[in-house]
Amino acid sequence: MGIDNKTSIAIVGGGLGGAATAALLQQAGHSVAVFEQARTFEPAGAGIHLTPNVTRILGHVGIGDALVRSGHLPDSFTSRNLTSNSVRCALPLGDQVKERYGAPYLTVGRGVLHRELLGALRPDTVQYDKRLVSLDDRGTDVRMHFADGSTAEASCVIGADGLGSRVREVMHGAEHPGFSGQIAYRATVPAHTRVPVDRRCITKWWADDRFVIGYPTDSRSGDYYFVAGAAADTWPHPQSWVDGDKDEMLAAFTGSCDEVLSLLHAARSLTKWPLFERPPMQQWGRGRIALLGDACHPMRPHMAQGAAMAIEDGVLLLRCLEAENEIEAAFWRYAESRKQRTARIQAVSAENSWLKDAEDPAWVFGYDATTVDLHEPRRHSTCTTLTS
Repeated sequence: MGIDNKTSIAIVGGGLGGAATAALLQQAGHSVAVFEQARTFEPAGAGIHLTPNVTRILGHVGIGDALVRSGHLPDSFTSRNLTSNSVRCALPLGDQVKERYGAPYLTVGRGVLHRELLGALRPDTVQYDKRLVSLDDRGTDVRMHFADGSTAEASCVIGADGLGSRVREVMHGAEHPGFSGQIAYRATVPAHTRVPVDRRCITKWWADDRFVIGYPTDSRSGDYYFVAGAAADTWPHPQSWVDGDKDEMLAAFTGSCDEVLSLLHAARSLTKWPLFERPPMQQWGRGRIALLGDACHPMRPHMAQGAAMAIEDGVLLLRCLEAENEIEAAFWRYAESRKQRTARIQAVSAENSWLKDAEDPAWVFGYDATTVDLHEPRRHSTCTTLTS
């Protein structure tokens, strides 16, 4: 049982979710091509959390050790009050989390993770400067049309093209994501800049309408990264981010404790980002086309699970392709196996309540995408539209 390894699989989008899924599929013997609209590999973003549920998968991909060497294994996740710096709770990480879940909690540069994932692919897997214009599901295969005038065919297509997914738009029509009412300032604090924070730990300072989270991304350089989130009525800019104004940021965090103000004052390479979101989707695909990651369940970053959910998606997608003889049935089963978990993560991320107070993180960290039960197979056969 399972989809023939000769079946060609196209992935639109070469970001973290697309690259990880391609690596997993290739390791299982599938023929995969990735079509990325960027002209070349451009690492984006400064820092990322890799929790045990995703580092476990990255170990299977073969890049776990390299990420540990490049990143940082934080001692704890400590929640503090934004105005007083008093401790709300602390979750031990380090050796304790690895012993409990069999995989580490790691912080690392996002570009480092992306580079390692692309390096795990066979040469020439990724084709750059391929901006998707349209898709034609012909029943036996799917033809893709790109902005440069070229076309390509594959047995099936996976849309891993992010928040502004063209694959999603082709299937469901134009639908802009909603502004969440939050913006985030992001910056790095160089190692040589002294700030009164524990650089060995992840620290999050909380207030009702604001937060700051800081953590190391590279144990060798000692650089420290932070995100400061505040409320905003609108995002008036056409760009996905703009240069940040330090005075504006400091004004938004008036009344914060000295530790936070010192951190904000030390910011280098400050940028300002909007946080967008979409409600949970009920239809993740149709026929020989399926969605993955932010293309179908974008979420606010407050649980640090956006990339993790996309990479988990890739594992479940592979398992469903191996469990079913028909692509349509595999895609339906994949979506049904993932909807409940991703919707819950989306909801908790929107609340921005994760680890604010003492709680057991096992439902997130202990999830093993390689062994979790799949949804029951679809009992009927002829329907080709993937619905809930």
